[in-house]
Amino acid sequence: MKLSELNSLIQKLNALHEKLEEKRTEQEQAKKLVHERKKEAERLKKLSLVTGKTYDLETEAEKTKAKEVEAEISNLESTAPKLEEQIAKGISEVQFPIKNKNPEISKDDAIFYLEEGDHESAINYLKRSLSMSEQLAIDNVVFYADKIVVRGKSEADEATDSLMNAAQSIWALGSIMLGKVSEEMRETIDSLKESKYKHLWEFIGPRGTISLQKAYENFKLTDEKEKKRARTFYSQLESLRKPPLATGDSKGNFQLTTYGRLVWTSYKKICAIPEEKTEEAERVLEEQKVKEIQPTETIRKLSQTALQNFMEKVLLEEGDSNA
Repeated sequence: MKLSELNSLIQKLNALHEKLEEKRTEQEQAKKLVHERKKEAERLKKLSLVTGKTYDLETEAEKTKAKEVEAEISNLESTAPKLEEQIAKGISEVQFPIKNKNPEISKDDAIFYLEEGDHESAINYLKRSLSMSEQLAIDNVVFYADKIVVRGKSEADEATDSLMNAAQSIWALGSIMLGKVSEEMRETIDSLKESKYKHLWEFIGPRGTISLQKAYENFKLTDEKEKKRARTFYSQLESLRKPPLATGDSKGNFQLTTYGRLVWTSYKKICAIPEEKTEEAERVLEEQKVKEIQPTETIRKLSQTALQNFMEKVLLEEGDSNA
């Protein structure tokens, strides 16, 4: 699906949600009016007993109006999931209309400009879906309505590789929103599940970010060969996986990529990782962040918990039923 077509579907969904909010407000007002008319009818009934007179109060019009609004709301609510499914399918196969095959190199960044068109709604929807507040930034690739900027890449081939990894993350998101796990992701999950070092994967998964020192301490690794194996495993999450599941630095710190977070979300569902295990890891991570973050730092990293909360809503109860 073209990005512009996805944008149109999302605009329809946004308009539907706006209409739904209007109708819900209208419904509340209609219910309030029916309630007020009912109270007035009860009052006049009592007054009639006192005076012997008959008092007519028409209430059918209000009741009919309330039922009509309720029917409209029901129709809108039944339409939304169908539209959301179309959008999810569109995300799983979306194509970006890049104007020129060669990116513009500006300082240390590569810029792929998009063809003219309305893409803002689609970019914003993807941003919200991944719990990003400022930009749609998938690792070092930032998506705008008119361009895609690959940070820190000044060579066309490296920039294209990063762009491809980001696109695969978006396609994987769409598949997960459909309640599916793509064949490529399932192969990755299976290899991690069968790995003799899966405990290392399950250590970084719920935390999102770890240091080698923390891993050594957690698994009581003192032998240099064991430490080297752990270091190699985490390094290969970047070097041998396409798209990479994690990135590391020279200080021995590793963090999951956006694709890595999506893989972890599906992995823990398929492998039935106990929630208390992941929640405890996330709680410890948040406590560490409070201690380590300096007042002047700006945190731009994707929230691990926010992403997982979103994914829990869209994954099917049987994460591997559609693999």
